[in-house]
Amino acid sequence: MKLSLRLLPLYETRNHVDIFEDTLVASAVEKSEKTPIRVVEDTQIEGRRERKKRELRVRIYETARELFLEHGFAMTTVEQIAEAADVAPATFFNHFQGKAAVLQEMTSEVSDYVEAIVHAQLEHSNSPFDCIRGFSKQVVEEVEHARGLARDVLFELMRATSRPGDAVPYLARLQQPLSRLLQEAQQRGEVRTDLSHDFLAEIVLGILNTPVMNWMNNEEYPFRARMDEAAEFACEAIAIHRK
Repeated sequence: MKLSLRLLPLYETRNHVDIFEDTLVASAVEKSEKTPIRVVEDTQIEGRRERKKRELRVRIYETARELFLEHGFAMTTVEQIAEAADVAPATFFNHFQGKAAVLQEMTSEVSDYVEAIVHAQLEHSNSPFDCIRGFSKQVVEEVEHARGLARDVLFELMRATSRPGDAVPYLARLQQPLSRLLQEAQQRGEVRTDLSHDFLAEIVLGILNTPVMNWMNNEEYPFRARMDEAAEFACEAIAIHRK
């Protein structure tokens, strides 16, 4: 996710690695009466090695992300990343094929993070209007925090995963939860019913995505103002219009 490029940390080293190692140790103790001591020791050593390897990869990744944020992707070199992470360039290449591989790995989190924003809004309110406005504001905050890197990540995501006729990658997974929210709102009489909830969800996502695409093509685009306007327009599009 960080696009929070505050994004969620891409690797949760404590939760997964420590649990993995603890499991190995516990299993080794349980089988100690039947297993030679040397095998148990080798298993524990292997667990520590894997953790150190993972922690080193995280350090390189996080260092690269910070440098991308500070200097931009294009102006950051592998040598700078390696120096800042206190590793040799060869060590960097043991974990990543190049800086583009780091950027591509960031894109894998974008869809998860965008979906997480929607679910966070749903936890606060079951109103589609509140959800649309809250989602819009959160996206603006994240993009403005990591403006240059956010564009690089989105461009890479579009390049790597988009095919003609496909939905926009970072929006595709939002269709179902938004459609379900709109369906429930229709049943409560809060949203227009002359159009299907699936179609309304498509329209809302298309409206909200337009400022994002315009900003990707023009860095001077008034992103915050247009996202606010797009959110209000989307709310107006789904509202019930009484004569």
